Amino acid sequence: MVEKLRSTLKRTNWSSLLKAVIFGAAWWALPFWLFLIIALYLYFVPIMGANKVLAPFFVLLLASFLESQGAVDAVIFAAIFYCILLVKDLLIIDRRSAYEILMLVLSYLILRSFFLTVGGSFGLRAFVYSLIVAWGVSAMISSFAKNFSAAPEALSATAMREARSFHRMFGWMMFLLMWQLTVVGLFLPLDFLYQSAIIFLVAAILIDLVPQYVFGEFSRAKVLATGSVLFALLTIVAASARWVL
Repeated sequence: MVEKLRSTLKRTNWSSLLKAVIFGAAWWALPFWLFLIIALYLYFVPIMGANKVLAPFFVLLLASFLESQGAVDAVIFAAIFYCILLVKDLLIIDRRSAYEILMLVLSYLILRSFFLTVGGSFGLRAFVYSLIVAWGVSAMISSFAKNFSAAPEALSATAMREARSFHRMFGWMMFLLMWQLTVVGLFLPLDFLYQSAIIFLVAAILIDLVPQYVFGEFSRAKVLATGSVLFALLTIVAASARWVL
């Protein structure tokens, strides 16, 4: 997927690259409220295409809020914001693959930040944070399914109503699944790195397979291939972790 994505970049867009550098530098050097104003301006000006990757952008803001300021994280956030702008401005041909990569990267970042911030305890703070994180991941998956499913103009009025109803139900289902995953992760007797790795690998199955089902591309071979790889990684992570019982 990465090689395919590299081959579909039309050209280096210096305007988007400059915006990404400003985004990363503002997060690293400025108070969060001021960074937030700058980030919103960089994304919404121009506003054309902003709704396409609105969910990944807000999840990036969530990750930047949860993470403590650091130079390495600033570079990572700038790179992610650059990819978001490329998708927003239609500068990547294979936007579906780019969106999938953004979902995976951002999901891991907010899960890691969540388990690092909460620290393995389940109180009111953890409950609120788990709801926010679950919303972030489910919003990206729902937006992905909505943006890359059948075009609205190709559907009848009845089909459009059914599609909207399905997407609402789909969004709530993904939200509940992700919230349950984050809560389960809190009770694992592991440090935050292993907690986030294990929950991310389980979430990656949802991120990869559920949209396939929505698009009608679900197949036994796809399930076996994805499930086998992720199960092997999950087994390796679980076996190498130090469980405190």
